[in-house]
Amino acid sequence: MGRALDRWNELMKAWEANDFDAIEDMYTTDAVYYEPYNPPHNGNLLTVAYLKDFLGSKTDLQVNMKRVLEQEEEGRAAAEWTVSYTAAGRRWNSLPRASFIDVDEQGRITYHRDYT
Repeated sequence: MGRALDRWNELMKAWEANDFDAIEDMYTTDAVYYEPYNPPHNGNLLTVAYLKDFLGSKTDLQVNMKRVLEQEEEGRAAAEWTVSYTAAGRRWNSLPRASFIDVDEQGRITYHRDYT
């Protein structure tokens, strides 16, 4: 595995654990995170602020990887995955997602785009 795929796997573990300190360290200060329905989140601090809001309202979060492609030399990874969680008294199961990330030479995320 290359640095992009390693970082992706670490990021999903941090999502499941609600480990926002680890998530903050995974993004560069000038990273951009695009996700559906909102304007871009610029930098690691705004990305973490969004994720605290999004993930903080969910319990028993589980990520299930379906397919991952990596362009090792370029530091890029694409993932097809599902997420399941409990929120507002209801269980949401196997919601489909797709994500693309770019990482720098240190393995920190510079670009992240999610699709639902």
